Amino acid sequence: MTAESLQPAPGSAGSLGSAGSRGSAGSRGRGPGRRAGRRKTAVLEAACRVIADRGADATRFTDVAAESGVPVSTLQYYFGSREDMLVAAFRHASGTEIAALEADVAAMSDPWDRLERIVTSALTGYSPGAPEAGRLWIESWHFGIRDPEMRADTLEDYQAWRRLVADAVRHGVEQGRFGAGHSPETVARLAIALVDGMGIPLALADPDLTGPGAVQDVLAALHELLRPGG
Repeated sequence: MTAESLQPAPGSAGSLGSAGSRGSAGSRGRGPGRRAGRRKTAVLEAACRVIADRGADATRFTDVAAESGVPVSTLQYYFGSREDMLVAAFRHASGTEIAALEADVAAMSDPWDRLERIVTSALTGYSPGAPEAGRLWIESWHFGIRDPEMRADTLEDYQAWRRLVADAVRHGVEQGRFGAGHSPETVARLAIALVDGMGIPLALADPDLTGPGAVQDVLAALHELLRPGG
């Protein structure tokens, strides 16, 4: 999911990132605008929980209102339509997840540590009982098949994940740690495909698969792809 700014319904005063700028010069971004931004963030987080629990198709304004404590009329003011609320929730979830992962990876100098962090982060979300990240990702595929805007967002998300992997691989090749038999972009596509291939049965609670085991299997495959001289 993309990290782009959330877009409110036309005329909404609750957009994230712009509420403070609409305040008076003396308010310096404080007051109702900032509170509205925090409230909308809380609504989006509540919507994510509902989507993960009920699925996108079964998520209604009334469900999110019950989870967030925000009236349906306010949700309609924020988002306009149920579909726009779903897209905004997916964007919020993916943007938050990717931004946090980018920050973590940027602080790591070892390219293999970066790959381990990316793979572990991606697969942890799919495990039963884990936070809703993996289930939201699967729901975004389902919703994106029918919704062009969500489809574009999901493809951008894939680009962001592949870019993280490709940058780590490129860094390792430059250091002489990884072999150059496959391009960083090819390794990135294969890595994300492996993660998704493990993630779906994890989300379905496959009794023959565990989260740590899935991580080890994906990393073992990457090790073979990246070994010098391979």
